[in-house]
Amino acid sequence: MLADAAGPYLGEVPADVSVHGLGATRLRRALPALVRAVWRLRPAAVASTQGYMNFALLLVRRLLPPTRLVVREVIGERYLENSRHRDLLYRFYLRRVRAADRIVTQSDGAAREIAARVGARPGQVIRIYNPVDVARVSAEAQSGERPYAGPGPHVVAAGRLGAQKGFDLLLDAFARVQRGRPAATLTILGEGPDRQALAARAEHLGLGTTVRFVGFQPRPYRYFAAADVFVLSSRYEGLPNVILEALAAGCPVIACACSDGVREVVRDGVNGLLVPPENPDALARALDRLLGAPEERARLRAQIPPTLVPFAAPTVVQAWERMFEDVLAA
Repeated sequence: MLADAAGPYLGEVPADVSVHGLGATRLRRALPALVRAVWRLRPAAVASTQGYMNFALLLVRRLLPPTRLVVREVIGERYLENSRHRDLLYRFYLRRVRAADRIVTQSDGAAREIAARVGARPGQVIRIYNPVDVARVSAEAQSGERPYAGPGPHVVAAGRLGAQKGFDLLLDAFARVQRGRPAATLTILGEGPDRQALAARAEHLGLGTTVRFVGFQPRPYRYFAAADVFVLSSRYEGLPNVILEALAAGCPVIACACSDGVREVVRDGVNGLLVPPENPDALARALDRLLGAPEERARLRAQIPPTLVPFAAPTVVQAWERMFEDVLAA
């Protein structure tokens, strides 16, 4: 069930999976459509994976037929920072989420935090990692032309071009690195409201010829595989799939340690490096270190595969199956 049955990935949904669109992206319009859809479908369980839809389901649960309710990706305070009523909304959400049959989080740290905040029942909060299809990413990473020109080294980043992802911080850090490594390049994948501002910042920093904004790429894996380092510069995150995909493509990661999810994926000195969030100096030092150490990059690359085992798609699918079996049997 989708708020709006559209998007670049809709064609990847298997043919034996029914897709139901609510035809509404705003919460106030989604609520009545959601209630009607659940009454029409009468599912044994409803699982929500988006914050605003979690709100909707929790608000209208008493209007729904008997069903189990599972919510995932519980809203963190930082995700509400643009709201005038952030604190009120977050407290209200925490009270409501206690009514869910299961609360699924993306990391062990998040599971502990939400269980404490909502006063969860034993077994109510569980951690299920985001999945990555390692075999698919590895195969697709080798297809297509090499996306970079010149000897490099090449740095890549990807995400929505907005404040959360911290690309302004990355540009500041890369400008410091590039002064000593003039052949280094930075490629940023993604679209968003800050694209023009970021491009202007790159020009202001003297990076106009070494930074590329290549837009949204539905298959970014070849960019990851051919890069020397992937950078996650986010100010806040849950567990971003993009670092799983970069690692699956064989690219060491430098990540801002902005969440438990990031810290559970990127193991400092094992498959990448962790730096403090919102710290361009620390990010620049980590970049300079790895870009100047091909032997260290090779060591990190070789140690990636075992670190991805807990996130492999078959493992995560089994975890979801066990969760649904348990919640339906309760």
